[in-house]
Formats: sequence, structure tokens, C-alpha cells
Amino acid sequence: MQEEEVTETIVQHPVHVRPRRLPSPRVFRQRLVLEHMSDRKIVDDYRLTRTAIHQLYHEIRDDIDPTTHRSHAVPGLAKLLTVLQFLATGTFQHVLGGNSGVDQATVSRHLSQVLHALKKCVRQHIAFPTGEEEQRRVKQDFYKIARLPNVLGAIDCTHVALTPPADREMQYRNRKMGHSLNVQVVCDANLRIRDVVTRFPGSCHDSYILSNSALGRKFAEGQIQNGWLLGDAGYGSKTWLLTPLAVPRSDAEKRYNEAHIATRCTIERSFGVLKSRFRCLHISGGSLQYSPEKVADIVLVCCMLHNIALKHHLDIDIVVPPEVDIASSDRGTDASKGNAVRRKVIHDFFSEPRHP
Repeated sequence: MQEEEVTETIVQHPVHVRPRRLPSPRVFRQRLVLEHMSDRKIVDDYRLTRTAIHQLYHEIRDDIDPTTHRSHAVPGLAKLLTVLQFLATGTFQHVLGGNSGVDQATVSRHLSQVLHALKKCVRQHIAFPTGEEEQRRVKQDFYKIARLPNVLGAIDCTHVALTPPADREMQYRNRKMGHSLNVQVVCDANLRIRDVVTRFPGSCHDSYILSNSALGRKFAEGQIQNGWLLGDAGYGSKTWLLTPLAVPRSDAEKRYNEAHIATRCTIERSFGVLKSRFRCLHISGGSLQYSPEKVADIVLVCCMLHNIALKHHLDIDIVVPPEVDIASSDRGTDASKGNAVRRKVIHDFFSEPRHP
């Protein structure tokens, strides 16, 4: 019997091959260009004029321009604009909302680079008057306020809030139980910052900072003569630093106090303008979330930018309250000598009523 041939039919099912997914193209957001912005918006966003920004960029471009020739490398000017907007607002969120073309992580990376570049320019924009002619102009400007002679600067300290390192928390705790840097500033009659010290923690007293600052040592050692600073009662009277009388009794003493207060208020106004212009320094923006060293750099750069803004005649409404410390520390030999100088100033310049 012949065997039946068995034929096996193989049914082949179609094989479904997933198509290869191509990588999504990177999306580069359009970056702001100054030429596309109005003059008013530039000042509102960056606190400087178009001309001032371009001049500042040319000062630091070698340090912030990209070293690569990639077509989408972030230009140096874009980095500068992003950092200026952060300093003006105190938050990265506003920077992102402004379509700066970079994300928050990139802003954070660029901040250190731009701050480092700007710090190199500080000496060109912040300098205490040392030349005879420059000192004469500074004294004249102060004298016009309330006829107080030989004033080279008004001095005070202001606190900038920060989040302290865990191992140095007490060091940065200030007298109001917050955490901060205590920043010493000297300004002239036109609110221009002439000297700034940013390295001391909030626990340091104003008079301690002055004694340990380069400017304080220069005055104490007689390297700067023929003029004095004006400070509040917290500093204590010195031969080169005039403070107000705690309890003025005679008419001459009252006139001196009035002139001192009117002249020294320039430093309070300077703080008001500085913190209104750069809101990252004001407590309303919260504590700066950086190391104390980086916060010190931010403060220093803001002081420099403040001077640049004044140079370009940019006014701003003061929206923050003044900071006043009325605690007195008149004591010791220095205070005794300082009081003698103050009595002589009162006798020589305020004994008789002055008419406009």
C-alpha cells in the first residue's frame, strides 16, 4: 500500500518591525537682543541703559564670550543680560519668564563666570578719593548740603540676608536674630559708593568692621588726612570720624547735630537706592541661597553697577525703608580725642547761627 504523502503547510506571519525613532531636534529658544527692546524696558529689566550695558560687556567680553565656535553656544552678552536681570529681581524665575533663552541650571552656571569677570572691574568704578583735587570736590559737595566742612564720606553698614552654612550658623546670626553679611559702605554726597567691605558676617559690629577694614586702618594711621568720615553714634567718636551728640544742649550743639544728620543721611539714601535697584539685596526677596563668599561677590558687583547707573544718570525711586542704629559706643582714649575734635568743629563752625 502506497504511503500517503503528507504535505505540511507552513503559514508565515508577517513580522512587525518597529520603525526606528529618530532623536528629537533640540529646541533653542530665541535669546533677547538689546536692539529689539525699548530703552524703557532695558532699564526696567537690567537697571542699566543700553549704552552702559554695551560698555560693560566690552570690559568683560574676553572672560565671558564662548570659547567654542558652535552655532548655539550662549553669547557673552546673553550671559551678562541674564545675570543683570537676576541681580535686579533676585530670582531666576523672572529670568526664565523673560525668555532669556537659557534655563535655570544654565543661569546658575553662568552666574559664577560673570561675577568673576565683573569683579575684575571693581577698582575702575569704586575708589576712595585720594587726590587733592578730587577730595576738594567731594568736600564741596558735602558742604553744600548743610555746611559741614571737610567731609570725605558718610559711612554705615547694612545687612544682606543669606542662608548660612550649617557649621557657621552662629557666626552669621545678626542682632535681629536673622542671618546675614554685614556690609560696610562709604558714599559721597552724590550717593556714589567710594568704598565697600563685604567679607564680614552679620554678628560683627559696625565699629569692629571699620577698625579691621583697609580704609579704617588708613585713617587711623594718618595715611588719609585733612578730612573725616561721618558715622552714626554706634561707631564712637574718633579724630577722623565725626558722630552726633547723644544729648545736644547748647544751640551750637543742636545746629551741629542737625547738620550732621542732614549730611550723613546720604548713606541711608545710598542703601535705599542700592537695594531698590538690585532687589536681590533686599530682605523682601528672601535670603540669598549661596555661600557667604558668593553672596559677598554679588554685593560687591551690585555696588559697582550702582555707580555705573549713577554715571549714566539713572534715577530710581527709593522703595525700601532706611536702616538706623542709634546705639552709642563712645568710650576709651580714641573717643576722648574724637570728642575734642568734635567740640572744636562745633565751636569753629556752629557757634553762630548761619543764614542761607
